Amino acid sequence: MIFVEGQSLERRAQSLATGLVLPTWSFLLLVFALPLLMAVYLSVRNEQIGGFIPAVFIGIENFRSELSSPIFWEAFRTTFIIMSFGLVLQVPIGLGLALALYQQLWGTRFFRSALLIPMLLTPVAVGLMWRFMFDTDLGVVNWLLESTGFSAKNWLGMRWPAIWAVALVDSWQSIPFVMLMCIAGLAGLPSGPLEAARIDGASAWQSFRHVVLPMLRPVLLVTLMIRVIDAFKLFDLIFIMTNRGGPGTATQTLGMLTYNTGFTFLAISRSAALGLSLVIISLPIYFLWRKASGGRR
Repeated sequence: MIFVEGQSLERRAQSLATGLVLPTWSFLLLVFALPLLMAVYLSVRNEQIGGFIPAVFIGIENFRSELSSPIFWEAFRTTFIIMSFGLVLQVPIGLGLALALYQQLWGTRFFRSALLIPMLLTPVAVGLMWRFMFDTDLGVVNWLLESTGFSAKNWLGMRWPAIWAVALVDSWQSIPFVMLMCIAGLAGLPSGPLEAARIDGASAWQSFRHVVLPMLRPVLLVTLMIRVIDAFKLFDLIFIMTNRGGPGTATQTLGMLTYNTGFTFLAISRSAALGLSLVIISLPIYFLWRKASGGRR
């Protein structure tokens, strides 16, 4: 009798839990599943805004066309370069700032709040601000270079300076996020292993390398995964800073290419195929993260 009553209570609890989460799942299906299904529908057709040819089903032709296009692979290389350069800056600097702020030194609260400002600004505002700063004639960046004896550069008018400028600005805005993730990870670390290392005579560097860093590995992996996915859909900064991926297509990433295909050339089916390609490219990142973290998630 007690067992039956226990089962009944468990079923009631499960029914209540299902009823509580059902509105959330319905909302997620509405805002996520329906647009995704619409993108899949468009990607297998030849829809074009203002086109005179009737739209028909063409299967995977849009995917085949994009994957065989040199423009797609150029955008992929640009995305990879910006992502790699950004991660090289963001992770070490963010982790270093987190370690410094975690020491609770004098002024820690002030600096922690001040360092969060870039993350709180909108990408459009950041892009406009840095576009003016990188201006060839009136920008403060060239003024600083000339003041220290270096020659001024046309930052946003040449391919490689524009790529480095975009990666630098993206890192400037993203470092606070990495810092916050690392601070949260440090706050959750157990104190026992660190105390044991200190008793055994380990130096600060040895404690960090052999104790803190391995325990921070799950947090760092999650941070890397989020930043890599963000790099694949980077759009706002490039749109504002380089005028839709300029000069020419020098800073056109995959996210920018998807926008230009759909809203500049009005080829919405090809744009939908590019968007789904971004999702497909991002999926292995999640599975690699799961494998690296021991498959616990």
